[in-house]
This record gives sequence, C-alpha cells and structure tokens, in this order.
Amino acid sequence: MLYFISVVAFIFILVMLVSIFVGWKLIHPPDRPVIDNPKNYGLNYENISFKSRGNDISLKGWYIPAEKNEKMTLIFGHGYLANREEPRAEALKLVKTLVSDGYNVLMFDFRAWGESEGKMCTLGLYEKSDMQGAIDWVKQKNQNSRIGLVGFSMGAATSLLVAAEESCVEVVVADSPFSDLKAYLNENLSYFTKLPKYPFTPIILNTIPFLSGVKLDVVKPIDVIGKIYPRKVLFVHSDADKTVFCRHSELLSNCHPDKFTYWNTSGVLHLRSHQTYPTEYQEKVLSFLNSVADVKYVEKSNV
Repeated sequence: MLYFISVVAFIFILVMLVSIFVGWKLIHPPDRPVIDNPKNYGLNYENISFKSRGNDISLKGWYIPAEKNEKMTLIFGHGYLANREEPRAEALKLVKTLVSDGYNVLMFDFRAWGESEGKMCTLGLYEKSDMQGAIDWVKQKNQNSRIGLVGFSMGAATSLLVAAEESCVEVVVADSPFSDLKAYLNENLSYFTKLPKYPFTPIILNTIPFLSGVKLDVVKPIDVIGKIYPRKVLFVHSDADKTVFCRHSELLSNCHPDKFTYWNTSGVLHLRSHQTYPTEYQEKVLSFLNSVADVKYVEKSNV
C-alpha cells in the first residue's frame, strides 16, 4: 500500500511540475529576432519606438509611408510565436501592395517579441494596450489620420478587442482570430503541448493566472464584437486550420453578417492563406479596405 501511495504521489507531483513548466513557457516565449526588412521589398520606412498605453514598456516597429495620396494608416498585429514580420502570412508582401495603393502601415512587435521590451506574453490581454500605444503614436504623428487594423491570429483577436474600445478604428482585417481565449486553449492546447488533454490542460489553464496574473477568461472578442458594429470587419480563415479552428471566425462573423465579411479559404495551414492565394488575398483585402477608405468616416463614441 505504501508503495502504491508513493507511486501515485510521484505521478501527481510530476504532472503538476510538467503543467507548471508548460504554463510558464507558454507566457514566456522564445526569442524571435527580426531578420527581414521593408527595404528588401523596395519600401521606404522609419524605425520607430513608442510606449504601450498605460505602462513603461517600450515597443519597436516600422512606419512605412504610403507611396501616393494617403487613404488611411493601417496598424498590423502579429500572431503568437512571431514578430512584426509575421512570415507565415508573408505580411511584408501584403504591405507592399497596400502601400502602393495609398495606405501607410505601422508594423510593430508586441511585448516580449522581436525587439520590444517585456518578458511575458499575455495572449491578447496586455497586447491590447500595446496596439493602443501604436494608435497613440499614429495620432501624435497626424491627428487626422484615419486608422484601420490588420491582425493575424493573436494579433487578430487583439485587433478586435481594440476596435471595440477605440472609436477611431474604422475597419479591421482579422486573419484567423480566436473568439474566446480560454475556450480556445481548452479545446486546442494539447495540439501545441503534445500532452494529453486530461489531466494537463485544466491544470495548465489554472496555473497560468497563478503564475502571471493573466486572466484568460477576459480575453473574449466574442463578448465585445457588438461594440465594433456597424463598422466593417473582414475575417479570413482556412477550413484546414488546426491551430485555431475556423469556426471561431465563423462565430464572430455571424454576429453581424450585414457588416462582417467571412472569406473561408481552403486547405491551408494556420495563417498561410496569403502564401497560398497571394493575388486573391491581396485583391480581397484591398477591395475591402477601399470600400471603407472611399467613404467619409464620422467617429462616434463606443458606448
């Protein structure tokens, strides 16, 4: 009996230690150095630095001016396990198309990624403040600049959270967002960890708030999506995405189908829609953005 109790205790301690380690690693990501450059795409740019709204974290990025009459400034938000380059989505190739059509673009590293300060990724919670800091930078540069958001995965979910609070945001392109962070992790964390869902996932999800103070259940775009309406959102998501299932975008877009558009691409992995369908992707995004940029926007308070 003592042997049996000892084995059970050992397994319990091992499971707890592994769960704590995995939870810690999830919010303390590995380095993702910036290796590409807008100059490699024939783009003029400025290295910029700004503060996350409400705290002292310094964020680094690029400001890439429009090549002709300015329509709008687009702020890009990258996904988890990436930096401002977002190579999975070939973001700089998309930027080249947008810049040539009259859009300024601001690309930056969220906290703890790329060249930005910070040691902890919060999966959208404080990244919201980072993107709001980018909005503040744009407004300081040109108070009259119109603003749109383009986000990928975590950056897409963050863009939706920001748009719900910032009435100056006129339009959002959300590529492969999650609708509810805690629910998403509960259903798919084992895909990343390669650990059995039970008992590990529940323990990891309960460990993260204890280790970091990050409340996973408040990062819920689905709860605030109504505050974006009647502004337009374009959702892009692949039906073969195993990292974030496409039903998240379907659920979000169905909230207001008269203003929200859903392009469900076929057969590609997470964030690879632009890689796989570059011409169609660029045409759809540009047409969507122009449908907003060509209309005068009257900013209203988000209530």
